Amino acid sequence: MQAKKRLLLQLHNCKGGAVPLAFHSLSHGTIAFGFFNIETDLLLLENLFFFAPEFCTVVSSLAQVQTHESKRTGLPGYRVDRVEDLGNLMGAIRGTDLGGFIGHVYRLFPFPRNPQDFKQKPYGQRNRSEVETILSRWARSVRIPVAWEAGAQPVQIADFTFSAAAFRELVGYVWQGGMPGWQDNTRPEYVMALRETIKGTAAPLFAGLKLEELGGRT
Repeated sequence: MQAKKRLLLQLHNCKGGAVPLAFHSLSHGTIAFGFFNIETDLLLLENLFFFAPEFCTVVSSLAQVQTHESKRTGLPGYRVDRVEDLGNLMGAIRGTDLGGFIGHVYRLFPFPRNPQDFKQKPYGQRNRSEVETILSRWARSVRIPVAWEAGAQPVQIADFTFSAAAFRELVGYVWQGGMPGWQDNTRPEYVMALRETIKGTAAPLFAGLKLEELGGRT
């Protein structure tokens, strides 16, 4: 329990930088979700990590579910079990603590010196192999279950339960490119493909909703 509290404090107290934001879950209250380094498209959900293209693929599958259907799928990802292995995000951004997984990512991709360069890069997929090499040291590979039950509103990701509105906020965050936004307002192809899937869908989670309206939060 103490380790869990320390993990939450690390993530929720971050101010500035390519940091996750606080979102509301039905199961765990306030949780952290989002990009944490502008050079990688890796997302975190508390101590779970998964790549944004795979997340968008799962979202697309939910956008095709009809009202009478249930959907159970999996998201390939990673879990950091020990809080000390996660690293210190603010310390990594400042270059003062480069330990743990997050710190080692910032050793490879330091925070930009020019504030104008602080934008989420649409080419994050190029750096996947390097990030996965670091992940293999600090995290274990897992299959993260994702589920939506027919007639229900919540979406289940691992042990976390989100209302439909909160889940749309997660999607909006990725569409926006996190807190700094996408560099040059250029979105990766997988994000644009997600928009096409959601456009005009009758799926309960996204019916009548335009992805452009999912502006994320700043």
